[in-house]
Amino acid sequence: MDSITTTAIDTVVTFLTTKLKDNSSVKAFLDDFTEATVNWIRPIFLKEDGSEKHVIQELKKEPDNLSKQEAVKAVIVSKIEDNPTAEKWLQEMAKIIAEKTGNTTTTTNTMTVTGDGNYSFQGISGGNITIHKNQ
Repeated sequence: MDSITTTAIDTVVTFLTTKLKDNSSVKAFLDDFTEATVNWIRPIFLKEDGSEKHVIQELKKEPDNLSKQEAVKAVIVSKIEDNPTAEKWLQEMAKIIAEKTGNTTTTTNTMTVTGDGNYSFQGISGGNITIHKNQ
């Protein structure tokens, strides 16, 4: 899974978690998106009768629990692996969320280090990545 998709999944789950913390329902969360997007993601979160699936019920009980958030992310990843074309709907959701929240910038750092005895360091402020070689 590429970093853009991973970032989009994080954005969607974070927005969902925020909605659940505000005592909103999954249905209220879905109101913010287009019909095509909702048609794809609705079955991930809701059963056919409209009730919430277990993974969402668990997240609703403990929205700050990282393992509950990761469980929701894992379900989304699984669905994208089953249907790679759905990635466009995930990207659309992330874009809509960014517009709603005002968070339109994303910083991604990618690093590949090869060799023996190397280590890396990056400050938490998003500064430069420094790579050192142990000799």
